[in-house]
Parts: sequence; C-alpha cells; structure tokens
Amino acid sequence: METFSRSFVSGFAISLALSAGICPAQADPQSEAATCARRDALQPALAKQPDLTWDALRTACEATIVAAKASDPIGHGWFVNAGNGFLGVPLVVQKILPDLAPEIWGTPEDFFGSFGLFPDPDITDRILPRGLGITGANGRPVAADGSPSGEVDYSQPQPLFVTLACGACHTGQIDLGDRYQVLDGAPNTQFDVRKWRGAFSALREGYLSDAQIGTAEAPGETTQKLLDLVAAKPAGYFARGLPQIRADQIAAVDQTQRAIFAQNAVPILSGLAQSTGVRAASVALQTRPGSSYGHGDRSPGLGGHSAGQSDGSGDLLSDLLAGQAAEAGKLTELLSGPLPEALPRFATVTDIPAVWNQGDRSVGQWDGSVLERFWRNIAAELPIIGVPAKVDLMNAGISAEFLLRLPPAPYPFEVDLAKAAAGEALFAENCGTCHRPRNEARYPVIGTDMNRAQVLNPAGSAMFLAAFQAACHDPDFGYTDTYGRRIEPCTMPAYRILRDTTEAANQGYLAPPLDGIWARAPYLHNGSVPTLAQLLKPASRAPVFLRGVIEYDPAEVGWRWQPGDLDRYKARYPTVSLHDTARDGWSNRGHDRDLMIEGRMHRLDWSDPALSDQAEALIEYLKTR
Repeated sequence: METFSRSFVSGFAISLALSAGICPAQADPQSEAATCARRDALQPALAKQPDLTWDALRTACEATIVAAKASDPIGHGWFVNAGNGFLGVPLVVQKILPDLAPEIWGTPEDFFGSFGLFPDPDITDRILPRGLGITGANGRPVAADGSPSGEVDYSQPQPLFVTLACGACHTGQIDLGDRYQVLDGAPNTQFDVRKWRGAFSALREGYLSDAQIGTAEAPGETTQKLLDLVAAKPAGYFARGLPQIRADQIAAVDQTQRAIFAQNAVPILSGLAQSTGVRAASVALQTRPGSSYGHGDRSPGLGGHSAGQSDGSGDLLSDLLAGQAAEAGKLTELLSGPLPEALPRFATVTDIPAVWNQGDRSVGQWDGSVLERFWRNIAAELPIIGVPAKVDLMNAGISAEFLLRLPPAPYPFEVDLAKAAAGEALFAENCGTCHRPRNEARYPVIGTDMNRAQVLNPAGSAMFLAAFQAACHDPDFGYTDTYGRRIEPCTMPAYRILRDTTEAANQGYLAPPLDGIWARAPYLHNGSVPTLAQLLKPASRAPVFLRGVIEYDPAEVGWRWQPGDLDRYKARYPTVSLHDTARDGWSNRGHDRDLMIEGRMHRLDWSDPALSDQAEALIEYLKTR
C-alpha cells in the first residue's frame, strides 16, 4: 500500500467538513488557544487579568476543539465513525435486526439506543448511530498517491459491513437538562459493549438455528422473514445516510446491497451464526469455573452490568483462544479441557479511558503496556474485529494522528477561579509529580486493584504480540505523521510494540494527565469511585453506586450515582446498572493514603475536616483541567 499523509486535502476532506457541520472559526485560533492556555497557570493569569472568568476560558477552549476538528476533518470523521476493520455484520442485516427482534435490539425508532449509542449530532441523517462504522469488503479507496479518498468506494458493487468505530466507546455525552452535549474523546459512559456482544449471542440462540436459516431452495423462518422485511423497506433505505455518499449513488448502492443479501441470505446468516458462535464460546471460556469471570456472584457481569467499561485485554485473550480452537476444530476441547495458561483467573475489567490529547501520553493502556500511538489503536481494533488480518491499518494511523492534538472538553458549569487558583498550588504540591504529561512510570504503591495490571503472563504476552504483528498484514504500510516523519509500523521490532508486564516489578498503573478529568468519572482504572470528592476523601466512598447515568453533580464532580435512584433513571438512561465494589476486579481501594513519592510526601487523603477548605479548592482547580 502506498503512503498516506494527514496533510492531504481533497474534495473528500471538504465534503466531510461540511457534512460534520464544521465551519471555519470566526475567532483567531491562535488567540483562542492562548486564552485557553491561561487555565494552565491560573494564579499568574488572574494577577495579570483580575476580571478573567471561567466563561471566557471555557469559550476559548471550546473554540480550540472546533479548530482541531476543522484542521483535520478526515481524522475527526474517521475517529468517530469509520469502522475498525473489514469484517462485521452486513449493513442490510444490521439495519433490519430491530424489525426482526425488537426484544433484543430495540425498535427501529430506538436507533440502538438501548445499548448506550446515540445519533450523530454532526450528521443528522447518518444511517446508523455515531460509532457504528461502515466499511466495504474491498477495503478503503485511495488516491494515486495512497491518500484516503473516502471511507467506502461506492463505484464498486461490494458488500458493506457494520463494525464498531472508535467513537462508539470514545465519544461521551452529558445531560445538561435542556440538551445533551457530545464530548469527543471522552469515554462513552453509557455504552455497554458487552451487552452489544451479548445481543448477537441472543440473536443466534433465538433466530439462527440451522432450521431457522434453512437452505437456498427452502429458506427457513428467519431467512424468509428477513427477505420479506428487506423487500418491504422503501427505496434508498440501505444507502441513504451512508458516509459521503452522493445523491446520484444512493439508488444503485441500495439496490446492490439488497441484491447481495437476497442472493446470499443463507450463507450470510450461516456465517453470522458461526462467527457469533465463536464469540459465544469465548464468553463461555471466560465464565468457566475458575476462569476470569467464573467465580459466581463474586465476578462482575459480562453484559448489562457495566456501561462505560470493557475488558479489552481479557476479552481479546479469550477471543484469540476461541478463534484458534475454532479454526482447528477443537472448540469442544477448549471448553471442557484444562483452562489455557494464557487466560487470567480473575476479572480484568476496566473503564473506557479518555483518548484526547495523546501528545501528552507517551504510552498507552492503563498499565502502559502498549507503546507507539499507532499500536494503541491496533490494540483497540483487535478485540472489536477479532481477526488480525481484517483490522484497518489506515484508520489506526489516521485516528492516532488526529487524537494527538484533540483538546479535552472543558467543564460546562461555573468555576470559582479564585478558589481554583488556590487549588492550583495544592495540585502542584500533591498531584503534579505523578500526573504530569508523558510520565511513563507506573505506581503499584498507590494500592489500587491489581487485577488488570496482572492480566498478561508470558503465554498471554506472547499471544498478544503475535496477534499485534499479524494485524500489520501489509508489510509495506506506512504513513506520514503530524511531525512529517515516515512511520512504518509493520517493520517495528517487538520492543517498540509491547512492553513487558509479566514480571511483578513491571506491573502497576499509569498516572495519566488529568486533562478533562471532570468528564472521566467514575474514577480509578476500574471505575470504582463515582466522584472526585469521594476519590479525595476515601472514607466517603460508596460501596455500591450507579453506572450509566449522565446527569452531573457539580458539587461532588461526577455523575449522579445514588443507588436509590435506579428506577428513576432507568427510563432516561437505558444502560444504567449497579456497580458493586465487592466484586472481583471492582475494588475501590487505593489512592487512599498519603505516600512518599520521589522523596517527598504527597497528600492523597483529604478526609480530615480540617482540610475541607483545601479539598474544595483542589476540586475546584481540577474542574479547570
């Protein structure tokens, strides 16, 4: 494959910018960036400009986000909506599933909202919610110089697939009462990715038996019903709202997708049943007694119980093991024989992280195990696609460069800047040592739940590395990064891909920069503390709290969490659930005592009533990050 460059400008970039509602900023981007940067040194900024307000800072910071998207519309568009690979559910099938099985998928009008997905606010006529990406079976179209010329080549009669995009997990929302505000790069604290996966298992069990699928000569009940549903949809239904599709292409693309399904319905559904069966075997492997989620009521749930969370590493290990067993015809042996050595014996669930401002993050994953920002995206794509040879290398590179300079979302409510300025010094003294940009150190001394840090043993690490290297399926793939450097990830040696975390001395969690920390609740790597106030005052931490709520609590700084409000929130937030910190991997211990770090005592516990004014000032400052 030829090289591609972020500096490439084409009609594709222009049309994407317009379709996303991005217009050239009226204000000077450099001036807005300079104003926003004043929050990085509040005390001198207020000394120089005593009438400075948070409203002015927030407005300037919001303008820097608009400018970042406008400067790289391809990067933004692909990050939020481009599929992570060239394997998935046929578009026709995905679109029609709510008609076939509303008890699993919700009604067509729900638009997959029961899983925590939502319509794209920038592309109001998009065919699917934000984060459900569409790709063609033949890969991405490229120009003569190798630059991307679009997401899908509509001139080719090819099957279109649906698979998750980065934006499914990494575009959040906040409920401001009169409106929902979308937060690019924030965790989607409502998306229940395991409920999404579980829906396919339920589909297989309820609708995709051999008899229900039937044969081409004698279609079964499900096949016939789907054929009838597809035929009944209005013209253009399976093409209108596709990415960058022209009006004169809609009819032909719609007809092609219908024809491909009509002619291949039985093998398509049989293939879906088979692939879903492998994924179901992966879950069965994880829930075997003694396995990662095989500890009865001590284990967290694998679907419908963990909005805003995933187990990328643990799920990927299980998926790889199940895929290998299926290919060798040994799924039965996998599920009845000894547990594979590579599989952890404990839950390694983690919160979906924020992914903005990657320039301040020199390594990735909660434990710092994945190096190079390209490989961080491959690590995210693999658990979604499952087959290394089908991941999208181009998307991994484009998204990596876009996220390098995507600013964090600014706090949407009022801030007392004088109080925040007082908290700035407290932050520098007690937090800044660890939570500094590009800090690669890991901190087991903090005492948080260590399950995720111990997910890889030597067998698992070798399996990961082999899968990562297999994912770089085009040895000639390369691109030009933001700094003009030629990046050839598929030629990188192992030590630049994966850091060794198999030894106890190498285990622990990063202390990431706290940019946009207000939007990253609940806190700690496993999302076990609902608010910043509870994080700083460990004695107040709730043992059980709600997940999946996006109504905000400005006083405690976090999402509303009180378990007694579960029923009230269910109607508004369909993936709301209870997080029980007594379960395996969900402990809320850690970051709960003062520690000596780099030769100096740092205060982590602000529970003493005598420190309440300081704690409030520190929280007020953290709102500005």
